[in-house]
Amino acid sequence: MKKYLIIILTILLSSIAWAFHISPDGFGKRVDEGAMQEYTFKNNTGKTIRYRFKMLPGSDGRSMHEWIEFEPKVMTIKNAESKKLKVFVKSPAGTPIGDYNFYMNVETVTLPNTVGNTKEGTAAAGSTVGLSINIEMIGWVGDLPAQLKLEKHEFHTKDGTLYLKGFVNNRTEKRFVRYMMDIIGNNGARETFYGGVVPAKDSRNIDIPLPKFKKKSDIWKIEVRETLDRNLLQTINF
Repeated sequence: MKKYLIIILTILLSSIAWAFHISPDGFGKRVDEGAMQEYTFKNNTGKTIRYRFKMLPGSDGRSMHEWIEFEPKVMTIKNAESKKLKVFVKSPAGTPIGDYNFYMNVETVTLPNTVGNTKEGTAAAGSTVGLSINIEMIGWVGDLPAQLKLEKHEFHTKDGTLYLKGFVNNRTEKRFVRYMMDIIGNNGARETFYGGVVPAKDSRNIDIPLPKFKKKSDIWKIEVRETLDRNLLQTINF
C-alpha cells in the first residue's frame, strides 16, 4: 500500500542536544506550471551547524526528483541565525496528471566552536555529525483543486473533555490533500488540528480532544484548510 509520510527521521549519531527547525515542512504545489518554495532553517543549538542538501527519488514511477533545481547545496548557519533554501520544480511537457513526490535529504554537521579564552586557556570543540533526515515532498501535475471535507461530525465528552469525531473525505481526483482544521470558539478560543496527508479518493477517521472548549455551544465554527497555503476548503457554522 502506498503511504505518504511527511517526515521520516533517521538518527545516525548525536552527542549534543540540539533542535532542528525547517519552515514550512512540506511542498504541496502544482509543478507543471513551475513551482518555487523557500525553506527557512533556523539554528538555536548554541553551535554552528552546516547543512548539506540532496534531492532523492520518491515512489517508483511517481518520483519528481529529476525535475528539481535547488540552491544552495551546502549551508552554514551560526547560532541564532537563519538562512533559506530555494527549491524549484517544473515537470516536463506531457507528464501525466496526478501526484508525484521526492525526498529532501538534509544532513547536519556541528562545526567547532569559535576559539575563545577560558579559565583553562584556549579551547575549541570538534566537529560532530548530527542527523540525516529525509523529508517527503509531494506535488502534482494538472488542474486538480482540492476537494476535501469533514463529514458526519459529532461532539462527545470523555473524562470531562470535549471531543470532535467524524471523518475527512478526500474526493480530489488523482492527488493528495494535506489538511488542517481550526475549531474557533464564540469567545475567540481556537484549537488547531494538523491532520496530515489524505491520498486521493481516500478518507481518515478523526476523534480529537478540544480542551479549550467545555461544550458544543462554546464553538462558533470549524474551518477546514489546506495546510501549506491555508486555502479554505470548508466552513461549518454552529
